[in-house]
Order: sequence, then C-alpha cells, then structure tokens
Amino acid sequence: MGNKVRIERICEFCGKTFIAKTCKTRFCCKACNDKYYKELIRSDRYNAVTKEVKEEKKKRIRLAVDELEVIQAREFISLKQLAIYLGVSRKSIYTYMRIYEIPFSQIGSRIIVKRKEVETVMMNLKSVKTMQERPIKSTKTITDFYSAKEIEEKYQISYSRLYVIAKENNIPSATLSGKRLFSMEHIDRYFRKLGYKEAEEITEWYTIEQIQKIYKMTVKAVHSFTSRYKIPKKKEKTGNTTLYSKKHVDEIKNARIGEDGYITVPEACALFNVDRDTVYNRCKWYNIPKKTKGKNVIISIEGLRKVFGTGNIAINNVNEPAIAAHE
Repeated sequence: MGNKVRIERICEFCGKTFIAKTCKTRFCCKACNDKYYKELIRSDRYNAVTKEVKEEKKKRIRLAVDELEVIQAREFISLKQLAIYLGVSRKSIYTYMRIYEIPFSQIGSRIIVKRKEVETVMMNLKSVKTMQERPIKSTKTITDFYSAKEIEEKYQISYSRLYVIAKENNIPSATLSGKRLFSMEHIDRYFRKLGYKEAEEITEWYTIEQIQKIYKMTVKAVHSFTSRYKIPKKKEKTGNTTLYSKKHVDEIKNARIGEDGYITVPEACALFNVDRDTVYNRCKWYNIPKKTKGKNVIISIEGLRKVFGTGNIAINNVNEPAIAAHE
C-alpha cells in the first residue's frame, strides 16, 4: 500500500516549493541533491585550505618572532640575521655598511657584525632628510585660441584630421557657444615640427612634379628629401596637392660652393640626393679630387657633377664603375 502523505516543503538548494512524500525530504529532485552535495564538498575543501593558510601564517609569525629573539640574544650576528633584525634586504645591508661605516669582522668567508655597535650607529644617525618634493608647475592660462575653420584655412587640413591631431597630441581645447576652439600655441608648435609655414611667410612653392623635373628625382626621392630636411610645405584646397617651399629646396640642392670649387660631404649628399657611402664610392672609382680641410673632407664639385650630372649612371649600382672601366 502506497504512502498517502503529502507534505509541502521548500528545497534547500534551489528554494522552490515542492510536495514531499516524507518528513525528511530536503530537496525537490535528485539534481538539487547532487548539486548540494558537491557544493558541500567544495565548501569543506575551501574551509580546510583557508584554515591551513591561516595556521601557516601564524606558524611563520611565531618562527619570525623566535628568530628575532634569538638574534637579540646574540652578541655577534651574520649579515642575513642583521637584515632580519633591521627589516631590510641583504643588498641594503651592504649599502648601509658602506655609507655608515658599520664595523665588521670576517672569519673565513663569513662576515659578522657586533649587534650593539649596529644599534649604536643607528641611534647616532642624524635626522633623515626628507625627499624634496617636485615643484608643482604653475599652470599657464591659455588665452589665444583657433577655431577649427581658421586651422583648416591656415594649414589646409580637414576637420577630421584636426580632431585626430588634437586627440593624439593632447592639444588643449575649449568650447564656446557650441564651437570647439584649440590652443593657438600648441597648434602652431605641432605644425612647426612638421615643417609647415604660414602662406604669408613663403610666396613661392614647388609641386612634386616640378621638383622631379628640375632635379631629376623620383617621387620616393622627393618625399625622402623633403622629410629629411624638413622642407616647409602646405596643401592646396583644390586637388589636395602638397606644395614645398621653393626657397628651401633650392638652398639645399644648390649647396654653397667654396672659393676653390669644393663642397663638404653632407652638402654633396644634399645636392645630389645620395648617401655618404655612394659619394665616397664614386670618389674612389672615378678619382674625384678631394682633400681635408680641418676635420672635414671636401670634394671637387666639378668632379661630382661629371659623375652625377650626366644622368647615364645608375647611382645606386655600386658595380657599374667596374663595368664602365672594362668598356
């Protein structure tokens, strides 16, 4: 005959209400029973580990106290014991011994010190100098600002690019009547580093195509040259064309030639857009006259022009002089 007892109980694991057939039923199903059992085992393990850690900490504290009492009872102690006694690292002990001239004795390879002498040295130390605090930089009030439109017109850049520049370089900004303003000093400083100049300062400009045609350079060489010597540049609104200062390009390309027709190696590199190794290589293979003036090596401009000015010699091909010699 089946049990007709029906008791309403609450599951101890999930909290749901269920109908139990016995007074001792604690869970609504086998799944809750298993989960509760696993949780109980996990909790017991956690408590056991936590208890072990606490006991280990107490044990270590007791050992440290006992060791400190042993050190205090000894007249002579080792450097390791001295480090424990002072509460510092062993490396710091060597520093203290050098700075404060703590006396020590050496027995074989072991160094020992007298505990009372260490205490005497430490008691006689002068007051420790407090670390000098760094002076707080006085904040400078920014009074001059650019609007986004003024920056776009002056440096020929888009607003999206301006926003990226301001974010990456932490340029101070402010908002006035819904319009965003940028610090004039920080904006000008950023573009000066890039070589940008105001249009009023420079009136004549080169395009990349003009530099290529006049100085017989590739597009890559033009970009490398203008970047290396920080040639002032600007961008035109129409066509998004980059312009470079004619004055600065001509000054570097047409390097000053000495009274005796010689120029320095850096001037030759700038004039012919080559590196130092190429200049010395051509001087060797074509016997271009060169001499020493003080600490600088100067090279004949005429000899260089005969080699680099013909346009028939591949400048970057170091094996070509040998081929030309055979011909």
